[in-house]
Amino acid sequence: MSKLTTADAKALKAALKSRSRPDLQRAFSVIRRHEDRALLAAVAPAKKRAAKRKADPLVRELEQALKPIMGPAQEKADLLIEHIAKKHRRKLAFQPKGLAEAARQLRTKFSDEQISAGAQSLMAHLSKLYGDRETVV
Repeated sequence: MSKLTTADAKALKAALKSRSRPDLQRAFSVIRRHEDRALLAAVAPAKKRAAKRKADPLVRELEQALKPIMGPAQEKADLLIEHIAKKHRRKLAFQPKGLAEAARQLRTKFSDEQISAGAQSLMAHLSKLYGDRETVV
């Protein structure tokens, strides 16, 4: 067996100086039986999980309203922004990556009611354009 260095002896004394001999014997016995990973997991404090952010009700409403559109969220967001821009006769230079980002950007110019009304009118406009298609029999 190798001898303890003075630095190692100081570290042990600092960490375990107030323990009784039976406690130390039990601790060393446990240390010999288990791997470092298991010992560290038992001693280290549990990691705090990040609290889940509550979903924005406007984003959920937009997702539900635009659900019938088959396509990625980025295309839905582009359609919504384009439609709201036409409806309110404004130029909007937003390039969102999804509906949540589109809602954030639109909130700088419009209220939540105007945004949700824009989504509803977009769906009505699309159903008017493409809803009454005749099928081939």
